[in-house]
Amino acid sequence: MKAVIITMLVTGIFIFAGCAELEPRVAPRPKINWNDVQSIASAISVQRDDLKKTTSFKGPNSSKGILDTVLLRAWKSDEGGGFSYQIYVIDYYHGDWHFYDTASDSKGNNLNITLSSRDVSSCDYFTCAHHEHLGLNVSREYLEKNHENGIVFKVSGKGGEETFIIPSTYIKAFLSVAK
Repeated sequence: MKAVIITMLVTGIFIFAGCAELEPRVAPRPKINWNDVQSIASAISVQRDDLKKTTSFKGPNSSKGILDTVLLRAWKSDEGGGFSYQIYVIDYYHGDWHFYDTASDSKGNNLNITLSSRDVSSCDYFTCAHHEHLGLNVSREYLEKNHENGIVFKVSGKGGEETFIIPSTYIKAFLSVAK
């Protein structure tokens, strides 16, 4: 009787194991060496949109914050070959809305800010977590002027402010790909 029960348990385990759905294995992303221009350049995505006749460039997230995003992106139009460059930021924070509406860099330059969206991420009894998605429109010349020292910039609003950094190696890598 004991052998029958063991056999039934083992058979049941194999049956249920066969029904389990295995997750597809995804190759791990290569780790980026933030001190190496080539390593960063290889992580920049380039996508072509044949309907819009544009090519988009998107750099990897360079933020040191776990839930924040800071990256460079650009769009190139087939008509005229013009480029648009942008510093893209998603700031994650707890507490009251910051309502970002201005941005400036460490050299005193005001940066043109565009709010993409504001989202409530989660709430508990005491506070809510928020995301503000921002685009800072910049020129290639601006990026070229700052490729040796990087860019330190602050976004501000009536409810708070936050400082972000884009390293010089990141800017050099992005400019080498987005051309």
